[in-house]
Amino acid sequence: MSYQPIADYGLIGNMRTTALVGLNGSIDWFCHPRHDSPSIFGAILDSEKGGHFRIVSLLEGDNHKQFYYPETNILITRFMCEEGVGEVVDFMPLGNSHMRNWIIRQVRTVRQKITFRAECYPAFDYGRSGHSTFPSPTGVMFSSDDNPCTIPDPDSPNSDTEHQCQFFELITKVPLEINQRGTYAEFVLKEGETATFIFKPVGEPTVESEGEPTKTPSTSSHQKPNDTISTRFGKRSPATEGQSLSNVLTDQQFDELERTAADFFDETTHYWRKWLSQCVYTGRWRRKVERSALALKLMTYEPTGAIIAAPTTSLPEAIGGKRNWDYRYTWIRDAAFTVYALMRIGFTDEAKGFMHWLEARCQELGAGGSLDVMYRIDGRQDLEEEQLDHWEGYKGSSPVRIGNGAFDQIQLDICGELMDSAYLFNKYGDLISHDFWTHLRYLTNWVCDNWHRTDQGVWESRGGGKHHVYSKLMCWVAVDRALRIADHRSFPAERSRWITVRDKMYEEILEKGWNDERGAFVQAYGEKDIDAGCLIMPLVFFMAPNDPKMLKTIAAVRQPPQAGGLTANSLVYRYNTTNASGDSSDGLEGEEGTFNLCTFWLVEALTRAGSADSKLLNEARRVFEEMLTYGNHLGLYSEETGVSGEALGNFPQAFTHIALISAAWNLSEALNE
Repeated sequence: MSYQPIADYGLIGNMRTTALVGLNGSIDWFCHPRHDSPSIFGAILDSEKGGHFRIVSLLEGDNHKQFYYPETNILITRFMCEEGVGEVVDFMPLGNSHMRNWIIRQVRTVRQKITFRAECYPAFDYGRSGHSTFPSPTGVMFSSDDNPCTIPDPDSPNSDTEHQCQFFELITKVPLEINQRGTYAEFVLKEGETATFIFKPVGEPTVESEGEPTKTPSTSSHQKPNDTISTRFGKRSPATEGQSLSNVLTDQQFDELERTAADFFDETTHYWRKWLSQCVYTGRWRRKVERSALALKLMTYEPTGAIIAAPTTSLPEAIGGKRNWDYRYTWIRDAAFTVYALMRIGFTDEAKGFMHWLEARCQELGAGGSLDVMYRIDGRQDLEEEQLDHWEGYKGSSPVRIGNGAFDQIQLDICGELMDSAYLFNKYGDLISHDFWTHLRYLTNWVCDNWHRTDQGVWESRGGGKHHVYSKLMCWVAVDRALRIADHRSFPAERSRWITVRDKMYEEILEKGWNDERGAFVQAYGEKDIDAGCLIMPLVFFMAPNDPKMLKTIAAVRQPPQAGGLTANSLVYRYNTTNASGDSSDGLEGEEGTFNLCTFWLVEALTRAGSADSKLLNEARRVFEEMLTYGNHLGLYSEETGVSGEALGNFPQAFTHIALISAAWNLSEALNE
């Protein structure tokens, strides 16, 4: 298998985990049991060793298309050629608490007669563990050798309780063959015929000794499970390499399997359409906003309310480069933007769940400590970064990383984003509790004590601490929003001190963050390089959108990189990766693409400035419309965009979709006015 473009994938999931499905019909990324768990299918990061579950037609010269069933996260991949039309319907079922983490794949021929090939080649624990493959009454079973996976306890669907499970099962009536990698089949479906494949975790089955399973190579010892399993469907004989397995499902049982899959399809369709009906956005870009909302919902983790930055790790910011990071965690930074975007379009339950997650993190603060930059979705902090040297990385982009070394950086801005989210939630959602306020009050005083320090900044630089303007700005936001909450709710607070510190921050940012020579706010005190993070100044009400300094900063950002700006054909880089002397400005090698979040920030800055200048409002719409063309065929967006318009970075990116929603809402409002 060769690598597909990053943009050639669609996303399915169930608010526990997700899977990426390619235009070629291959599931190349699937972690179990959670977003941040080890992968079982990981071919997107190593096409040979990563593992995949592929279903594709064997037609010559077929054309592939992909689309979502309307108003759902059910994905349809279609294969079309002169000989006929076939399709695969992929989804993870919702509406039944005992069916978490099932992948259901319905294969059917729409026209004529199609020959399909299915390959299910898992690679457990990021491909570090071998596995056994052995027949079962309903298909085949797989067992990880070294690191048994865990699945959510079906008796506690809304908790984090888990129990051990070594086995995964592929259920189908299609006769399967076993090889060293897993199982495969070639089968023919006539027009109107359907074949169903269900990949699911199972508990420890009852085992009776009758033979040896087929194994993948493994460097670790592991007791081989026997391959005859007692279930309600009966018993199977042992299989040998390459032997075809005749499925023992009766016609009646197979019909039941098909009906079950069809029922799950209907339940899942109903679930997504009912959820999406809460959306209150009816503006010009309704379908784009709805798709972004559906994507964001997939990146939530229902048991805790957390929202991950992206469902993938180590998709590169430049092909062949080393800027490859693990985004399967929750950043405090995303809080304000996430809460704002979700509440704005009507999804208050998700905003409430995320706020509860944030409140839990605040309750864990020790004396003298502050929040960490990021957490696992269950709130744990074990994010030590390591490299998977046995994987080559997407198109040779190494290293492949799991964990994230930025988790213990000092990033002063996160308190501002947290406080802004609390302010917005208290104003537009539910009133925050007194206990939550005591933690916010503590954090505000911590900011007052520490805002003068250097930090790694919003972009998590690994080039050492600086006095980043964005960080100082968000420290100002933290104190300003705390004062607003205290005044609105009459909460006890150190008002006199907070006002003094807030005003000092404001004056220092204007004095040291503004560079007369550049005619713009810059990235850090004493430097000349600009940073797209300054575009949010009018968004957080630090500067008036039509203030001369703000307008000059927007103009500087819109200059091309060769002229010292950050914009290339309306797309915005977050900063210059090399400084004036030609050295790395962030301690990392290589380049990166334009940052999609920053392009949407430019849209918002232009939109707000457009209230006094219609030309700028027209520019905001032009940039927004152009940015929309860089989504993929399904309306999903990556973290970055390359020089030829290709998707780069982890995919899909929650922050990008959050910024799209915010920009679409505010631009629609401005155009209506």
